[in-house]
Formats: sequence, structure tokens, C-alpha cells
Amino acid sequence: MNELERTIVTKLLQGDDPVLEVLRRQAAGAHVSERDFTGVGFYATLSVPPNFPRLEGMPRLVIGDVYAEIDGLQHDAGFLLIVTNGAIDVLECFSIADAFPQQPKLKRAYYVRPSSGDTGSLVETQNRDLSWALRDRAA
Repeated sequence: MNELERTIVTKLLQGDDPVLEVLRRQAAGAHVSERDFTGVGFYATLSVPPNFPRLEGMPRLVIGDVYAEIDGLQHDAGFLLIVTNGAIDVLECFSIADAFPQQPKLKRAYYVRPSSGDTGSLVETQNRDLSWALRDRAA
């Protein structure tokens, strides 16, 4: 992983939760097997060695409560970490209509949560809401 990817994955996996602990262990040994630029972001396909632990009974999980200010982008970028069959699989980065820089420089990463009310918008938060960040994990 490059510096931006490593920093974002580390932030996405912070917190006191057994699911995040397993995923942190996977991230320590993961590497990017493919990186696709979309023009407004990228997909980094992650490969976890087969001897690293997997999350049992978790076919899919998406953690997406990290956004970041990046040099060259007018609007902040969002990130999703996709877990498939118990292993980290894809880090997705997206921006809103901005051309994504080839050599992105991270200025600041932060957590988001839903705003109060039913607007569907996200707001920056000082305290991470793990129950929201991990809301779609299998029971």
C-alpha cells in the first residue's frame, strides 16, 4: 500500500472491537494486487496472505466513515473499505466531480457520521461512532 492507502486503512480500522482487531491483523500483511484509477478516485484491490485470520460468518462488510482533505481536490474524498468473505478486499476512494491527482497528498483525515434528522447527509465528528461504522456486519 502507498502512504495514503496505509494511512486511510489504519484510520478505518481504529477502535476497540474484535472485528476491527482481526482486520488490523490482516492489513498488516496485505498488499495492493491491483489499483484502478477512475478519474475521480481509485479502487485498490487488497490481497491478504491465506495464513492470516479471517472473520467467520461475515460474507460482506463495508466500513465507510472516513473522509479526507487531499491537495488538489476542491471537495473532500470519501473512502470505503470492503470486506468480502471475512477478509479485507478493496479500498475505494471517491470524490465529487474532482479530477483525482496522480500523486495525492493527504492533508487531513477525519470521521463522519449521519447528521441529526433524516437528511441522509454526513457530518464530521470528533468521536467515532463504531455502531454506525460497523452497522452492516453480519450478526
